[in-house]
Amino acid sequence: MGAAKNEGERVSKRTKILGGLAVLILVAAGLGLAFRSGQDSPDAYSWDAASRGDVRETINASGEIQARVKINIGTSVAGEIKALHVQDGQDVKAGDLLVTLDRVRLQQQLSQAEAAVMASRQDEARLGAVLRRQGETTQRLENLFRQGLVSDEECRQARLALESAELSYKAARANVAQNVANAAGMRDGLGKAIIRAPIAGRVTSLKAEKGETAIPGMSNLPGATLMIISDMSEINAEINVNENEVVRLRLGQAAQVMVEPFPGEVFQGRVLEIASAAEKVGQDANMYKVKVALDMGGANIPRLRPGMSTRAVILTSEAKGVLRVPLQSVMEREGSLEDAQKKGLLSPEARSVVWVVQNGRAMERNVETGAANTQFFEVKEGLQGDEKVLTGPIRKLKELKERTSVKLRKLSDTQQEQKAQKRDQ
Repeated sequence: MGAAKNEGERVSKRTKILGGLAVLILVAAGLGLAFRSGQDSPDAYSWDAASRGDVRETINASGEIQARVKINIGTSVAGEIKALHVQDGQDVKAGDLLVTLDRVRLQQQLSQAEAAVMASRQDEARLGAVLRRQGETTQRLENLFRQGLVSDEECRQARLALESAELSYKAARANVAQNVANAAGMRDGLGKAIIRAPIAGRVTSLKAEKGETAIPGMSNLPGATLMIISDMSEINAEINVNENEVVRLRLGQAAQVMVEPFPGEVFQGRVLEIASAAEKVGQDANMYKVKVALDMGGANIPRLRPGMSTRAVILTSEAKGVLRVPLQSVMEREGSLEDAQKKGLLSPEARSVVWVVQNGRAMERNVETGAANTQFFEVKEGLQGDEKVLTGPIRKLKELKERTSVKLRKLSDTQQEQKAQKRDQ
């Protein structure tokens, strides 16, 4: 009886334990179900609805501040710098004295050239007199020859002497002209030893020092550029735009420029000039220089200096109240060779598609896109509006097949973003 009683207690205990475990399992399952009811299925697709709104297409590029007009001040004559009459950052007017070069050597060269002019003029006068005398002698001998008083040989010799005198006189006159031009050049060089400002502006780069030798030549040679004068009444932001984006630029497009030393301030401007040739940057990138003219009414415009780093945003197009879809929902597909041949193309062209959800199934839809920004594509054709389009995951979208049954996340991308914004507030 005791053994049977003990065995019954063990069975009862085991039954209770098993029953308790079963209850715990059911409770845990219930909790898990309740917990998962607020979450999306792991294989659910993210989505959003096609909506209407504005799409502003912009280009971002960086560069630097520069004056619209800037002059590299150099010299056309070599000489030691005797005096610098301006300082870096100084405002000057057109005609103001900038630099004085050593004029002693140039004055000596001018004196030599003027002396050579005087000597050549005297030589011209002497040879002119010789020419006149020889002309008279030749005329007299020809008259005597016609009378039979002199020989033909004497006349021939006189004519040769006259031709020689004429050549000598012409050479003397040419020598006079050459020496006069040389003296004029020396006089011009002497005048250019005093360098004056060609325009009104600001000295934005002073590269010369008193005592250095100024040399004529190309601006990239040391000593060739003495200073730079910039007309700060008109200021540009010179930016570098990639070849893939420069085709979207047009003269007059609105731009906003941010300058590194003035964080938070926006300078308004317009596209003024677009380079027609590229500049190679690195190994592969072709960049085009674009000039944006700044609105000179800004409060900090007078504080801008050439060379300040800038970042510009240019509005290339704006579509208002158009049908749009998230950027990530649009995918590229290669078209058929038959369609390409109908259009006269040698190879298939790419087409844009989105996955639209209809009755729980994914349907691929060809779309024609327009303006685009970092968030949306404008859809010109292919969608009706308010349709659900799949936005991810991208890997799964690439592998998705037509009419595949899909599960969607409970909230759209826009709803999730709004929920996150409320949570952060």
